[in-house]
Amino acid sequence: MSETQNVIVVGVDGSPASDRALEWAMQEGRRRGSTVEVVTAWGHVGHVGSLAESSVTREAREAAETAQVRQIDKVADAYRDDVTLSCEVVEGPPVERLVDAARHAGLLVVGSHGYGRARENLVGSVTAGCILNATCPVVVLPAPHLEPLESQALQPR
Repeated sequence: MSETQNVIVVGVDGSPASDRALEWAMQEGRRRGSTVEVVTAWGHVGHVGSLAESSVTREAREAAETAQVRQIDKVADAYRDDVTLSCEVVEGPPVERLVDAARHAGLLVVGSHGYGRARENLVGSVTAGCILNATCPVVVLPAPHLEPLESQALQPR
C-alpha cells in the first residue's frame, strides 16, 4: 500500500452513526497500520460581512471543534496507543470536504445517517454524496438501532 493509500479518512458529526464509523475506522487503522484522519465539516448561512456573522462563524467553528474532541475522547481514546490519529475541522459542505480529504486515502468511512433531515432514507445525503463522488472505496456504517421511546414508556414499573 503506498504512503498516500495508508490513510483512512472518517467523517464525524457527533451522531451515533459517526460514533460507529469512528470506532470502525480506528479498529481498521490498527489492523492495517494506517493513519486515521478524523474530519468534521461545518457550515453556516453565509458571509455578509457583518460583525454578527463573524461571531456566528466563530461560534459554529468552535462548536464543531468541541464536538469533534468530545467524540474522539469518547470513541477513539482506547486506540490512541495503536493508531496514529490526525484531526481536522473544516468549513464547507460535508460531501465536498470529505471527498477532498479522502483524495489521498485508501478508505473513506462514514455513518449511514448523521444529524440531517431525511432519516427515512436508506442512507443520508452526505453518505450518498460520498459514495457517488469519492475516488477511494467508501465504507458505510449503519446507525445503531435505537428502541422507540413509546415501547419504553409502556413497560410496567
